[in-house]
Amino acid sequence: MGCMRSATGLDHVRKIAAALDEARVDAIEVSHGDGLNGSSFNYGFGAHTDWEWIEVVADVVRHSVLTTLLIPGIGTIEDLHHAYKLGVRSVRIATHCTEADISKQHIAAARDLGMDTAGFLMMSHMIEPRLWPSRPG
Repeated sequence: MGCMRSATGLDHVRKIAAALDEARVDAIEVSHGDGLNGSSFNYGFGAHTDWEWIEVVADVVRHSVLTTLLIPGIGTIEDLHHAYKLGVRSVRIATHCTEADISKQHIAAARDLGMDTAGFLMMSHMIEPRLWPSRPG
């Protein structure tokens, strides 16, 4: 919804999701442009709630995996559980590249739900490679 300033109407979302699903797109990501619970004074208010958008997409998707975006500190583990109840089965969890450790609990919660889970580090161009968090092992 980010490219539309989170102003996309429910009928438009439903039509887009149905067409993507019919085309057998692997996954359809649905959330405010700043992830679950991103609709706020700080990040801009969405025309609808994440839950409304997710519900209309879940209603038409038969082939594609319904996925969402969660940014820890904006979205919560409780939001993740609610999205799962509405049909979301995959999540991208995004954190600033210098704060990778804060996503651990969110990733664990998503995996415990059985969700396809991906974590990614944002703003990687802002720090020198030597400052990147080291990989375990």
